[in-house]
Amino acid sequence: MFWLQTAFFTIVVLCLSWWAGKRRRQRHAGFIVPICLILFGLVLLIVSFFIGRWEGMVLSLASISIVLSSIICLIIVTGIQFFKKDDPS
Repeated sequence: MFWLQTAFFTIVVLCLSWWAGKRRRQRHAGFIVPICLILFGLVLLIVSFFIGRWEGMVLSLASISIVLSSIICLIIVTGIQFFKKDDPS
């Protein structure tokens, strides 16, 4: 279940990064979404330690999944930007 959730989050974050990159014509606009989600996941992980029992464990697994998928997407977006040819226009 954890890997399925991570794969789903990865697809969602990739789509959001692609959309943000297409919406803004800046080169690094696609990096904003994964970086914000990494920060959100880390805050959620810290909060999950204050919530007890099973809810805290589920929240920590979800936050780890969000952080992991965001890091994967950041690597993918960085690789795409590195190999993408620059347009002179």
